[in-house]
Amino acid sequence: MVYIVGIGPGSPKYIIPLAVETMEKVDVIIGFARATTSISKIGTKKTIVRSLKDILNYITVSKDKNIAIIASGDPCFYGITNYIKSNYNGTIEIVPGISSFQYLMCKLKKPWQNAYLGSMHGRKEKFIEIVRNHEVSVWLTDKSNSPQVLCEKLFDNNIKATIYVGEELSYVDERIVKGTVEEIKDKVFENLSVVVIESIID
Repeated sequence: MVYIVGIGPGSPKYIIPLAVETMEKVDVIIGFARATTSISKIGTKKTIVRSLKDILNYITVSKDKNIAIIASGDPCFYGITNYIKSNYNGTIEIVPGISSFQYLMCKLKKPWQNAYLGSMHGRKEKFIEIVRNHEVSVWLTDKSNSPQVLCEKLFDNNIKATIYVGEELSYVDERIVKGTVEEIKDKVFENLSVVVIESIID
């Protein structure tokens, strides 16, 4: 059996009990290096992989084992679930995790049921059009579309907004910054962050 286990935003405190139970009962846990640091207290054998293809290769040749694939955040929210389902014909079970979006919005004490949820992490979306059409939007960022780059795009399109950036969420060096578009575009943040945009409607 292959389990895809969400381990939350980073801190072990945010891993749900079912995820811990699942990781403790399998033969091996596989995941990327950073994710494995979140489960250092779990004694199950761990194998570090470097790519999604490595994960697929491992579970394909190890169908006699019970395997937990660990995934940051929630596996079904811009996670690895679609890739595994599309490329693996064995049985899988998914254990949910707390997403970075959930974590940040709770830290900000803001409801987010009506927000647009997007990702610029290795993806292309109609960013400016979406921001213009939504009072609140929440985004995952990456190296090419860091928080400051997104704010440069907003600035170039004369979009006024209140910006919140969350980086290293749930870790000891967590930082959550609030500012205007102009303020945020001139700051430096981790590439893999979460950005909340509250558009200011004139």
